[in-house]
Amino acid sequence: MNRLLVAHVASMLFSAVVAVTIAVIVRRRDDATRGGRWFVVSLLGIAFWTTTQAASTVAASEAASVAWLKLTFVGSAVAGVALLLFTLSYTGRDHLVTPGLVGALAVEPLVALGLVFTTERHGLVHESIGLDPATGRLLVVEHAAWFYVHLAYMSVLLAVTTALLLQLSYRARNLYRGQAVAILVALVLPWAGTFVDGILSPRFTVTEPSFALSVVALWVGLFRYDLVEVPPVARSQVLETLSEGVLVVNERGQLIDSNPAAERLLDIDETVVGEPVAEALSAHPALRCAVEAETPPEEPVSVETGDGRSYVEVERADLGSRAGAVSLLQDVTDRIEHERELERQNERLDQFARVVSHDLRNPLNVADGYVELLADHVDDEEGTAYIEEVRTSHERMDRIVEDVLALARDGEAVDDPSPVPVESVVTDAWAQVDTADATLVCDLDRTVSGDRSQLQRSFENLFRNAVEHGGRSVTVTVDAIDDGDGFFVADDGHGIPPEEREQVVESGYSSSDSGTGLGLSIVDSVVRAHGWTLTVGESDAGGARFEVRNVEFVAPTAERAT
Repeated sequence: MNRLLVAHVASMLFSAVVAVTIAVIVRRRDDATRGGRWFVVSLLGIAFWTTTQAASTVAASEAASVAWLKLTFVGSAVAGVALLLFTLSYTGRDHLVTPGLVGALAVEPLVALGLVFTTERHGLVHESIGLDPATGRLLVVEHAAWFYVHLAYMSVLLAVTTALLLQLSYRARNLYRGQAVAILVALVLPWAGTFVDGILSPRFTVTEPSFALSVVALWVGLFRYDLVEVPPVARSQVLETLSEGVLVVNERGQLIDSNPAAERLLDIDETVVGEPVAEALSAHPALRCAVEAETPPEEPVSVETGDGRSYVEVERADLGSRAGAVSLLQDVTDRIEHERELERQNERLDQFARVVSHDLRNPLNVADGYVELLADHVDDEEGTAYIEEVRTSHERMDRIVEDVLALARDGEAVDDPSPVPVESVVTDAWAQVDTADATLVCDLDRTVSGDRSQLQRSFENLFRNAVEHGGRSVTVTVDAIDDGDGFFVADDGHGIPPEEREQVVESGYSSSDSGTGLGLSIVDSVVRAHGWTLTVGESDAGGARFEVRNVEFVAPTAERAT
């Protein structure tokens, strides 16, 4: 056996060994949803193809050489069909890979194989097969009509496969473009060799040795571009349209994908795909740590770009021990800035409350003292009337101060709620209001979780509103709502017109010249601070009815229960 023949056989065996090795690696890495099973089948087809061709070349007899040659058709047919099926799955067309399609694609190869193994009877595939007199080993084959039919069919499969990969290569991003090119190189070389062998019939076939270069291209695609492990299945329909940023990192710490939203947010481009995360996110160390951590931080991380500072929430989902993880990046900059603005507003509000509490109340107390002193020196009826007017104005001013302070302080969320017996707080609130001849009916023996002082102030405002607008002999009822969703405060006064029911809880709204317009607004703020809702309606007696819903009643404390 001369050196050229030895090299010819060695190249085919090398191709077979590398193809089987890649198939084993892919099978271990891949799951069934990525089309990897068809890639494995195509690799095994290539390995069988090149092995049988090598066996045909070194066979000791003409009969054995012909038998091995016929078996090469099995490998080539399997490789061609399986590679098309893999490409369909790889490019996001999994729905086309059905048993029906597989069966249809297998019809011509099965017919061709039947004709190959019976060609001596009809001569439809090979007109003649004989040993090359010069070498005594290589077969000289004259092809017949069906061989060219089979070659044309396999060429159509190759053309479709190539078109799909070219389309992907044109549209794909950096990593996927490399994958597609690797497959194209591995695909084109052997089939180009098939054309050369089929048309020119050289002394040494070039198809099988070309697989030596083909499998090297696949090896590069596997380890350089994570072929099969990171397929672009339906990527454009998912990642490209997401408003949140997406970063995909494999188990080796390599950034294997990112979407446009992430690139805009982080001021990076698609060239970082394929790099280690430490390098790809080197400009954002806090984010890099969050992406690499098994449990991302609960607080947003800051990201500095040319457009300024942004804040990002990171959510991480594992894709499996061999697949890596995906990190979802939510830009929460607007929310963080809004929260900080609210904090600044609350600070200003607290400062305002302190001013109201100290700088207004102190002079008001001084004025009250002087009014009392003045009253001791006024004996006539007219002067006494004027002093009473001043006292009334001072009382109204004091109520305004109390309401403003309550509005500033009671609208905050209740952070440390405690069990509050409703009947007890209702009784205490009723005692603090000048109710004149009004009557209270409370049958609500339930307990809620909340802030007692805020709830008492709310009931005081509701009772005061009932007396002021419903008359001094009004009857006020506090009871549970029939569906158990909360409680209500109702009176038998004049009621609130439907067109005004939404306005009465707005700050500053009052239908009375003596009202501050803040009482019911405070009630609404306290209700919302507890996570409840307030609605205004009409009572059974035609008066006003205030319903507090979304209330969760709790068990009373042990002390109260006993």
